[in-house]
Amino acid sequence: MKKVASFIVNHKKFILIFYLLAISMSFIGMRFVRVEYDMSSYLSKDMNSIQGRDILEKQFDIKGTAELMLVDKKPYEVVEIKNKIEDLPGVQKIIWMDDAEDIKKPVEFMDKATYERFQRGNYSLLQIQFTGSNDSKITQDSLKEIEKMMDGEYYLGGQAAVSGETQNTATKEMTYYSIVAVAIITIILLMATSSYLEPLLFFAAIGVAIIINMGTNFIFGRISTMTFSVASIIQLAVSMDYSIFLLHRYHEESQIGDKKDAMVRAIEKTFSSVSSSALTTVAGFLALVIMKYGIGKDMGLVLAKGVFLSLISVISLLPCLVLITDKKFSSYKHKILLPSFNKISKWIVKFRNVAIILVALIAIPAFLGQTNLKYYYSDEKTLSNDKKAVVANKKIDEVFEKNNELIVIIPKSDKAKINGVVRDIKAIENISSVEGLYTMVDRAIPESFVPESVRKAFVSNEYTYFLVGIGSDTEGEVTKVTIENLQKLLKNSYDKFYITGEPAIYLDLQNVTSSDFVNVSIISIILIGLILLITFKSITLPIILVFVIQLGIWINLSIPYFQGEVVNFISFIVIGAIQLGATVDYAILLTSRYKENLEELSPLEAMKKTISDTGRSVLTSVLILVAGTFSVYFITTIKSAAEITLLIGRGAIISLILVYVLLPALLLIFGRIIGSTTFGWPKPIKIENNRGCEK
Repeated sequence: MKKVASFIVNHKKFILIFYLLAISMSFIGMRFVRVEYDMSSYLSKDMNSIQGRDILEKQFDIKGTAELMLVDKKPYEVVEIKNKIEDLPGVQKIIWMDDAEDIKKPVEFMDKATYERFQRGNYSLLQIQFTGSNDSKITQDSLKEIEKMMDGEYYLGGQAAVSGETQNTATKEMTYYSIVAVAIITIILLMATSSYLEPLLFFAAIGVAIIINMGTNFIFGRISTMTFSVASIIQLAVSMDYSIFLLHRYHEESQIGDKKDAMVRAIEKTFSSVSSSALTTVAGFLALVIMKYGIGKDMGLVLAKGVFLSLISVISLLPCLVLITDKKFSSYKHKILLPSFNKISKWIVKFRNVAIILVALIAIPAFLGQTNLKYYYSDEKTLSNDKKAVVANKKIDEVFEKNNELIVIIPKSDKAKINGVVRDIKAIENISSVEGLYTMVDRAIPESFVPESVRKAFVSNEYTYFLVGIGSDTEGEVTKVTIENLQKLLKNSYDKFYITGEPAIYLDLQNVTSSDFVNVSIISIILIGLILLITFKSITLPIILVFVIQLGIWINLSIPYFQGEVVNFISFIVIGAIQLGATVDYAILLTSRYKENLEELSPLEAMKKTISDTGRSVLTSVLILVAGTFSVYFITTIKSAAEITLLIGRGAIISLILVYVLLPALLLIFGRIIGSTTFGWPKPIKIENNRGCEK
């Protein structure tokens, strides 16, 4: 490492030019990264619901969909609006009452089910199908044009509208909370450092790593909207302390000898501790890759790559920036404003037994609470209730008494068989309606008499499909039972069939992710436990350190349970790996320094000094992580992004408390066991007090 450090220090211009080129290439790379807003796209292609969706796209040209509810429009006006919208680029077709009925006929002569599907009083409902997916640019451009041509009262909802709302919200809010996060973190860094210039250098080093991380995401082709929303803030928050550790070490080393030599020593001595810290964080993120649901791989790889790039940038770019600006540091000095832990360290050690009792009382309820926490899957639930698409969907559901819809795709066969299947489907409990070509058109009418546009809308060369309304939410036990009953019925008639639509996709999602939380937790614990075992050459220390942070995860996840809240399933799955990987560093730092202090002090005095030595550094790290994540939480209106950032920020605070309240007590109580199971652990020093008694 000394040779690498010497190369960095002696080739500052080369390194700066390299990073300028890397930044330029990264900005180009960002243009080739697509943000994926459809969470179901991360499901396996061999799932029944995804196969069904693919058939709808390929054989029926049904990709993106939206619903437009017009108010106080006469039938001929609705037809005029429909025709104008159908002429827009990106619009495949629009289904309304005129596709199945002669709108000039009196209402009493129309099929009641067909009429009520598209018309309720003065409300008219049009179903819009697009040539592109819900989140594609062509679909979103079409939605904008539709809104431009609307006059009077109208409601534009459906999946494409929700996707567009999510895109607009994520892009706009990301700028806001990034600015707020940077401002608050700057204040924290100014309080934690002794120079006004240091925060600028920190942001430069980590900021470059963030840009390169965003640019190199082109190797994945796309990243999810959740990863896009939080990755940069998390990368900034979890890796900023690497810069702090390096610069503090440089200040210590620069008091003796040449500045360049001091930086070489600082890089050399900091690398092992910082790389160990980064390694545990990377391990926690990489544990997400084993998720069956593809978004885990997406988030895990992006975050792990970001932390690795931050480490490289801190070790190579930051030293160059520091040496170039070093002469100006002395002109911009100020006092460190963060409080020290000198007084509180005595109280923590004194009341260590009380801490053990309190934690013991909390542990079991916390474990049981997080075990019973409920979570949701629906994309629409991630948006706030005041968003236009959400308001529109609720109004449409209210007026048309709409239920959630499944799409049942079956092989094309004779009418008698299909009508029998439709009759059996209607008899299933919780199914409120079944609609398709053979329910909209009188069975006595030959199929050749049906308008081609209507026929093609529901029948292909191989399949026909039905819209099946269910009288329950998009997810839940009732919906699950309904879909399972539908599957059993269809198996009796067809060897091959498909059930898709949001409820079916969410059920498949639930089945896939049911084991992900446990698997991710186990893998992250094993990976980080192995790193701790190698770092400390100990059997007991990895168990103690991981237990402390794992308890913090239980407490963190139990809070929403006791508050009666539900959380997004992704937040529930990934928080364990993220909190463990990002905050176990606090426990590593405290334990490592305690080991050093045991060389010269008794256990109690060593622990007091350890808390004093490390408290300010860890507090700085926690405050940065909290500032970054809470900035997103308080600003964003995307519920899933708010939930995961709240969990990460709150988890950091809980981990801080446990590391400085519970961990010291455990290290002191199990001192002898640790000593006998840890290679090179110092033997306790016995110090006599004034009365000649051993402390």
